[in-house]
Amino acid sequence: MDVTFVCAGEESFKMEVGFFDTVHDIKQKLQSRRGWPAAAVSLFHNGDALADAGGGEAAGGGAERYGIVEGSVIHVELGVGVAGRQQQLQQNEHKGRSKRRDDGGGAAAVRVNVVSRCGRGRAEVAVGARRAVAALRRELEEQAFPLPRDGAYFFIHRQSVMDESRSFEWHGVAAGDEVVVFEGSVTRPPTY
Repeated sequence: MDVTFVCAGEESFKMEVGFFDTVHDIKQKLQSRRGWPAAAVSLFHNGDALADAGGGEAAGGGAERYGIVEGSVIHVELGVGVAGRQQQLQQNEHKGRSKRRDDGGGAAAVRVNVVSRCGRGRAEVAVGARRAVAALRRELEEQAFPLPRDGAYFFIHRQSVMDESRSFEWHGVAAGDEVVVFEGSVTRPPTY
C-alpha cells in the first residue's frame, strides 16, 4: 500500500509499505531510500508514536496494528544531528543547482528514484517537473550512474515506457516515484 511520509523541511513523498511491515521494517526502508539512519527516526501516525521493537514482530507489531492503510500519512521526525546534516546537504545541493541552468521553466523540482533494472545502481535525482525526460539522461551521465555503454536504454515509470520528448509532469511523475532504466530501445509504429 502507498503511504505518504511527511518530514519538516522536506518534500512529502510516497513509499510502498506492506500491511504486515513492522515499524523497524519501515525505518529500514526509509534508511535505504532517504539515507536517514533508522535509529534516529521517529514515526507518528494520527498523533501516536509508532513503537519500534528493533525488528521483533511481537512487541512492535505491523502497520496494521497502528491502523495504517492505503493513503495514510506518517509524520517523520529526525534526530537533531540527522536533521542538521540533511539541511546542510540540501543547502549544498541548492547552491550547486543554482549555478546550473534553469531546471524547468520555473516548475518545482521533483526528486525521483532511478533504479537500473538489474539493481546495479540506485540514485535519487532532482529533475524539473516540466523538463523533458531526456534531461534525465544527462543527469545520470553526470552522476556516473551505471548505464548501458552503447546508450541503448529507455525509462519506465509505473509500467509504462516514458517518451523522452515529453515532460515528467506529462507522465504523471510525482516526488519519490521510481523510474527504472531498461537496456534496449523502443520503436513505435508510424501513425497514419
